[in-house]
This record gives sequence, structure tokens and C-alpha cells, in this order.
Amino acid sequence: MADNNGNGGGAGFWTGFVVGGMVGAIAGILFAPKSGEETRALIGEKTGEWRDRAEELAESAQYRIRSAVDEGRSAAAEVRGDNLNLEEDDEEDEPI
Repeated sequence: MADNNGNGGGAGFWTGFVVGGMVGAIAGILFAPKSGEETRALIGEKTGEWRDRAEELAESAQYRIRSAVDEGRSAAAEVRGDNLNLEEDDEEDEPI
């Protein structure tokens, strides 16, 4: 089947995949034959897991962004002929 939006199905596909997975997991939890207390405990556990995974993904994204910014600065300095000392910038571990 052809993809008509031009992005090759990349971001839209993965967004739909993740959202669909979450909806399916929630539906499975809610319709499972368990007591309300067990279901609430399971939802709390899964929420904690999802929060931890989101934090990991955010840290990974910050690292990749920081690396890309450093590469961009280095390339810009090379084009300008500047001698920027990018190692000083690396000492700053402040989140973006």
C-alpha cells in the first residue's frame, strides 16, 4: 500500500503504534477478570514503569540534542575559522 503523505510512514506510524499499544494495554487491564484492588495496583505499577521509560527517553533525547548542538557549533567554528574551545562547554551538565 502506498504512503501518500510523503514521510514514508516513519513518525506517524510509530506514534500510532505506541498510542495503539497503550490503548490496548489499558483495555486489557480494564477488562481482565481481576478485582478492583488488583487492577488499581497493576495500573499504578504500569504507570511507574511508563514514567521511568519516559524519563529514560527524555535523557537520551537530551544527550542526542546536546551532541548535535556541539557538532553544529564545531562545524560553524570550522567554517568561520574560529578556534572555539568546545571542551569548556562540555563541562556544563545543565539540562536543556
